[in-house]
Formats: sequence, structure tokens, C-alpha cells
Amino acid sequence: MPITTIYDFETVRLWIDEGILFCQFLNTSMSYKLMEKDVVNYLKTIHQLTEGRSVPMVVDLRNVVGSFSVEAVKLISNNEAFQQNTTRQAFVINTLQSKLLVLAFKRIYEPHKPFRIFEDVNKAMEYCAEDNDIGK
Repeated sequence: MPITTIYDFETVRLWIDEGILFCQFLNTSMSYKLMEKDVVNYLKTIHQLTEGRSVPMVVDLRNVVGSFSVEAVKLISNNEAFQQNTTRQAFVINTLQSKLLVLAFKRIYEPHKPFRIFEDVNKAMEYCAEDNDIGK
């Protein structure tokens, strides 16, 4: 399956490839703060990309810095469409900060959604591909 349309925002790139939703965070500015209005745009795009289907998701957080508003995080975790559009999540990290951020987020906001943390994109994709194999 070829890559579908890639959506580029200032700090996030979203696309689907081989039935896996990819979300690559690009923000490298310490002053950046993810806000609720940005999350609304990302969630709309994710719904368009998934076409309402449930798919696994790779979230690439390598080299990301900055912060996020509590409202933005709550919007992600409480959005029913997003929760239904993603089955399992693989987070790709390369810093201890990112790992701690993911673990805190998952423990507080999404304790039941399956996830794993990787340092390698290919291993994250393999984890997500397992989900696609289960659905066949």
C-alpha cells in the first residue's frame, strides 16, 4: 500500500503507510507549547487519514523539546474519534525525557490502550504491523 497524502503542520507531520498512522513531531524549540487549537487540527487530519478505521499508530518523538498545555493533552485523551481510530501505539524516543513523558501520559490519560516504547522506528513499525496481522 503506497503512502497516502502527507499532512505537514509547523511542528507535526501526519501520514498513513501500510495501514499504520504516523505522527512525527518536529518541534525543536524550547519555547514551543502544544496548544488545544493545534490538537483540534491534528485530530481532524487523523480522522481524515484513517477514514474512520481503527489503525495502529507510530508516534515519533525523537529530538522533540518544548511543552504542552494540559488542555491539549486532555483533548487528545478524551477525543472519542481519536480513541476509536487508534488501536495500539508505538512511541519512538531517543531521550530519557521523552520516555518519562510518554510513561506519565499513558499512566494518567490512557491507561488501557496498548503501547510500547522503542528507540528504533523499524521495531515500532513491526509492533504496529502485528496489530494489522491480528485484524486479518
